[in-house]
Amino acid sequence: MSEAPRSVVVGLSGGLGNQMFQYAAGRALAHRLNTRLILDLSWFSGQSERHYALTPFRIEANLQSAWPSLPTKAQSLISRLSRRWMPRIMGVPVWREPHFHYAQDFAAIQSPVFLEGFWQSERYFKDVRQQLQSEFSLRDPMPPACQAVLDKIRACDALCIHVRRGDYLSNPIAAKVHGTCSTDYYRDGVSELSRKLKTPHAFVFSDEPDWARDSLTFDCPMTVVDINTPTDAHLDLLLMSACRHFVIANSSLSWWAAWIGEDENTTVIAPTRWFLTADKDTSDLLPDHWLKR
Repeated sequence: MSEAPRSVVVGLSGGLGNQMFQYAAGRALAHRLNTRLILDLSWFSGQSERHYALTPFRIEANLQSAWPSLPTKAQSLISRLSRRWMPRIMGVPVWREPHFHYAQDFAAIQSPVFLEGFWQSERYFKDVRQQLQSEFSLRDPMPPACQAVLDKIRACDALCIHVRRGDYLSNPIAAKVHGTCSTDYYRDGVSELSRKLKTPHAFVFSDEPDWARDSLTFDCPMTVVDINTPTDAHLDLLLMSACRHFVIANSSLSWWAAWIGEDENTTVIAPTRWFLTADKDTSDLLPDHWLKR
């Protein structure tokens, strides 16, 4: 690995929200160590459903395979093998996330290192919050249709409502792990927020917008935002982040929207139960000041 001597390498995987967590942890560690951040994209080789999704953002990192000296065919083969042993062979110590909740030893990591995990807690990167809020913004102007929605969001007490269904229902494995938030959860959340606002307006973002139109009713105006495709998740995320208050799903996408967009006057409502299964300690997943409902 040509840039390994003092680098922090973070392995990216999954969708947009997961990649943002992984980038954020790597950015925070590289900042503390005053060293280079490299994003290893080898997980995406041969992936048909997932791709590197951070290109639209103003992030600062080198994008490459963690083993660029190898031929392309060899890299493709390696991408299908476990990262459990390859970084060590290439001379980079691996620091693997030991469990879902915050790992105290993360603060003592030194470079070079290859980070392997999901890092789903702000405790990994809270110290570089302002930098991340800046980096997770668009490089290019927002498309006109999105700008029109953004103007509406900024003109009222906008509530971001995120409804994640899709693979949480259609994928048997995901359905057993995640589950979906109930209509009562969303209705109660909007009601709780609306009571404190003069001009509440619910902006609903969902991977099943037709379901949202048919199933959700609130005591305030509602707009279902359906102008973006699944490949434009970053646009939905940034529109969500422009809202003043949030009722998020058990989804990393709306977690990030709320975390990027909140200020001292923001209220974030999140589901108490993030997973159907109880095998993960989620005590560090949500910031302490978010409301669990």
